[in-house]
Amino acid sequence: MAAPRVFISSTCYDLGQIRDSLSEFLESYFYEPMLSERGDVFFHPDLHTHESCINEIENCQIFILIIGGRFGGTYKYDQSKSITNAEYEAAKFRKIPVFTFIKKDLFEDHRLFQRNKHKEKLIDQIDFPSVEKQEHAVKIFEFINHVRLSETNNGFHPFEFVKDIKQFLGKQLAGMMYDFLNDRNRDNNQKVVKNTLDNLTLINKKTEEMIEGIVKKLSPTDGKQQIEELDKIISASQFYRHLCNMYPAFQFNNIDRITKIEPKEKKWFEYVSEMPGFKLRKAGKSEREQFTKYKSVMILQNQQHIWTVLTDDDEYPRKVIIAENLYEHVKKLDHIERQKAIKFITTADNTFSIAKESNHEI
Repeated sequence: MAAPRVFISSTCYDLGQIRDSLSEFLESYFYEPMLSERGDVFFHPDLHTHESCINEIENCQIFILIIGGRFGGTYKYDQSKSITNAEYEAAKFRKIPVFTFIKKDLFEDHRLFQRNKHKEKLIDQIDFPSVEKQEHAVKIFEFINHVRLSETNNGFHPFEFVKDIKQFLGKQLAGMMYDFLNDRNRDNNQKVVKNTLDNLTLINKKTEEMIEGIVKKLSPTDGKQQIEELDKIISASQFYRHLCNMYPAFQFNNIDRITKIEPKEKKWFEYVSEMPGFKLRKAGKSEREQFTKYKSVMILQNQQHIWTVLTDDDEYPRKVIIAENLYEHVKKLDHIERQKAIKFITTADNTFSIAKESNHEI
């Protein structure tokens, strides 16, 4: 049976006992700790040991970062970083959950550094007892700032004894299990909803066919036009339904305001950005790390849900491409028809509500 792999990143010589004790703690939970000094990392004969450590992170599900008073070895491929810095960056890039622990005496010195960091002459004169080599003090403190000021996963916990780490980490692992079980229940509920929607779609399709037959019999001259108008509205409604799938927290609470937004001269994300609750913005600093190959990145956000909607080389997620294609149907409607399209997905009795609002009698 597979077990979660936990990469423990820190300097080894000064934190060796903590690493060993933490390894035993994780094994008691049947997790698989990865410690480079124990040979848990495969050191590929064709790679530098630093690159082997970085590559191993990709195979792990949890990353534990312990920051002490030693800078450690300089990273071979970026002399401004330590190997611990580089390992942390690799974990962040792969979106692996990171749990950060900082030695308490180092954290106290970091607070002193923060109060005086703009006084360069004074900083050079201060001796930080928690730091082994004073020439590395600023780099260590700046690394702490980099971790704690990250836009996501920026939590940290100062510790004095290894039991402090164990207690905090045990609670966090329990929280992760809770999230997993909660998401699993939510997924099961979503499957039930999906099956229900699939059945409703089939019913709607049959209803459409039935209405089409009735319209053609009762109104042979105008029937074709009515059916075409209905098809146009139904096609546009798929854009609004897809929008709800992309942004689950979004609700059509102000249909009148939304339908008055004119889409014809706008791109789909510009149109959506004018709806209540949406904002169009440039990617933040930490988000830019995920899109290093792009010169420019625009993001469309609704609460915690975000999608990349504009890049310099036109590469987009599949759902964004679908939204762009469906938007063409919306651009063909006037505001009354857009209102009907939204009501089609927000009203339980979709097909009949639109038919009743038609200007033609059936």
